[in-house]
Amino acid sequence: MEQKNRKKIIEIKNLSHSYGTKKIYENLNIDIYQGSVFGLLGKNGVGKSTLINILMGYLKPKNGECLIFGEPSHDLSSNTKEQIALLHEGFISYDYMNIEQIEIFFAPFYPKWQRKIFYDLVDLMKLDYGQKISSLSFGQKSQVVLGCLFAQDAKLLMLDDYSMGLDAGYRRLFIDYLKDYIKNTNKTVLITSHVMNDLENLIDDMVIVQKGGIIHKDTMVNFNKDTSTTFEDKFLDFVGKY
Repeated sequence: MEQKNRKKIIEIKNLSHSYGTKKIYENLNIDIYQGSVFGLLGKNGVGKSTLINILMGYLKPKNGECLIFGEPSHDLSSNTKEQIALLHEGFISYDYMNIEQIEIFFAPFYPKWQRKIFYDLVDLMKLDYGQKISSLSFGQKSQVVLGCLFAQDAKLLMLDDYSMGLDAGYRRLFIDYLKDYIKNTNKTVLITSHVMNDLENLIDDMVIVQKGGIIHKDTMVNFNKDTSTTFEDKFLDFVGKY
């Protein structure tokens, strides 16, 4: 479907932000459309989480405007907030609870809570439901958090560094689950990452962010037209190698 016929879920208009003299974004313009997976890609420290914080109203940009479902990001209504599921870098969980207690605790907060989705994701790790969160590895704990996120059945998912300590095998497992989860739906996904290998067959549109607010906007199809080099190598050409 052509973009002009698609509903805009997120609109970022002439956004500029900085920390003191450190420029993060300057006149950034992005449209994210319903039913798409949008990748905000770049090395750590370039401002990916900053943009998520601005979109969620935790930070006020120096200039510009951000709209989510047509509402200013700094003044979202309760109804709009219910449509957003946020995975934030540095998540907090209740370590003294077990997996089953976590599901029971969170369910009443979300009117569209899907218990099956929560346990489907937990089952990917083959975890015992009676196991305390404090006894889980970081990767296992991450999967429980992702289960809580998906079970909300939100229209917009913001995944800020989804990998969260998952090893390569579990990252691929999560990406496969995410593909199945959003297939044939109008759910929109904004995903940030510095791990490129997993995302090539997931993302529709993307922005590659460099230090100093320099960006490259593209579709994944167009970015991959040159088949003589890998997606990761092309990405590194933009952001610079370590």
